Amino acid sequence: SKVNCDTNTEIRGHKRLVPQLLNLAGPSNNITARTDKGWPCLDLSDYLAVLSQIHAQGKEDSLESHFLPQHLGCFIDAPPAMWTAVTTISDPNALCSLRHVVSGGANQLSTDDDCQMMKIHNYTRGFEDLTHTKEDYKEGV
Repeated sequence: SKVNCDTNTEIRGHKRLVPQLLNLAGPSNNITARTDKGWPCLDLSDYLAVLSQIHAQGKEDSLESHFLPQHLGCFIDAPPAMWTAVTTISDPNALCSLRHVVSGGANQLSTDDDCQMMKIHNYTRGFEDLTHTKEDYKEGV
């Protein structure tokens, strides 16, 4: 949602984030931002192609925090090899599960009223419109 063209209202960050992504991908990419909405944006297929190029070049650690892979950001001290569970932010026990894993099991896994994550983003568009090529990009990233 920070770079997509699927909106009629400019989302804060388009003018900064779209050029940053394209610059990080480098001049070899044949993708240009759309500007017909009055601000730079990327269609989903272009966004996925740019991310794929960035990852292929090993530059994912330079991505802005909205695009940075979780294992390079908030989970840098809990690498994927330590991950033992998958959950969603809406799971009422998500925070306690996360706390338990990040602490290396030092905190007893509990379920109480203090386990629910606070959801502050509400972008609901899913990947239901992905073509096979887009699905391949999503899996590669």
